[in-house]
Amino acid sequence: MPSNEHRPTVISRRSSRFAAALLATAVAVATAVPASAAAARPPFTYQAVDLGFYAHPSLLALNERGQVVGTDAGSRISFIWHAGQGKPLPLPADVQRFSVRDINNAGVVAGSVSDMWGGDQAALWRDGQVTRLAALGNEESVAYSINDSGAVAGYSRAPDWPDSTFLMRRGETIQVQRNNMYHGSPALLNNRGDLAVQYVIENWYQICDCFGGRWRNGVLTPLGTLGGPSWNSPTDINNRGEIVGYSHNADRALRAYLWRDGTIRDLGTLGGSVSEATGINDLGEIVGHADLADGGSHPFIWRRGRMIDLTTLGLRPTDRVVDINSRGQIVGVRDGRAILFVRS
Repeated sequence: MPSNEHRPTVISRRSSRFAAALLATAVAVATAVPASAAAARPPFTYQAVDLGFYAHPSLLALNERGQVVGTDAGSRISFIWHAGQGKPLPLPADVQRFSVRDINNAGVVAGSVSDMWGGDQAALWRDGQVTRLAALGNEESVAYSINDSGAVAGYSRAPDWPDSTFLMRRGETIQVQRNNMYHGSPALLNNRGDLAVQYVIENWYQICDCFGGRWRNGVLTPLGTLGGPSWNSPTDINNRGEIVGYSHNADRALRAYLWRDGTIRDLGTLGGSVSEATGINDLGEIVGHADLADGGSHPFIWRRGRMIDLTTLGLRPTDRVVDINSRGQIVGVRDGRAILFVRS
């Protein structure tokens, strides 16, 4: 249901060039924003649509159709929002919990089922039916992402052993690599079959020396860093093969990056030292969070080479943004509740 937050006053345009110039001058003076910065802002703002359920940012996903799935980390109840309605994800009688990770454009949801002791097994949900995946035969696994052809990527691990990235496609399961035993490594899949992954070289037991890479047809290409230590955490990949995430710069500050055609680019901040990118669409628009000079953090959108503070476009400083689709819709969390931010 739509939120009751205040909507900005709309100022109608006048045909007179003189009147338009006076209006632009007044706005620039009143807001103390340079005219060049004001001109760079998109010609839209965002409305916040409350999707009717609680969700954790890491358990929230959006597809190109505007469907949203999410899981409340506390209750472990999952929901789906479609065509203006949010409802609990229908599950078969033999499945108690299904945690979501991704949803493709056919409405198939990737994630994991959990037993009463908390163990996870990679699984897919479709139209109320759940299919468990035998991902490398290990005791614990998660389906992290799914593309439109139904290929699935995720991680799997046995007790006391590093987790392994897997790719399941056309009836075949591929062990892409071994990773880090201390956390579930991201495995982000696009429609070309490219994977954005995180991995550890040589020492499987390190927890801080993690690299980012793109896996394509059996070849792993390192993403590099922004001049600092080896840490690189990819968070999303689009269908053009562009990857976003965050990595250390030379000052050891974590910064949002865009990796494209072998080159990694620092996306900057909103005046502070730290930023992170969380999602990218097929138009190259990126969302994430960035520090301000005063130490606060705001959500941002990066488009056409510029980082724009989303609080100037209707979002709140505390809103968490997760992903953006090619319709410009942004999914995120406000006060623990799943929100779809829609351009208006």
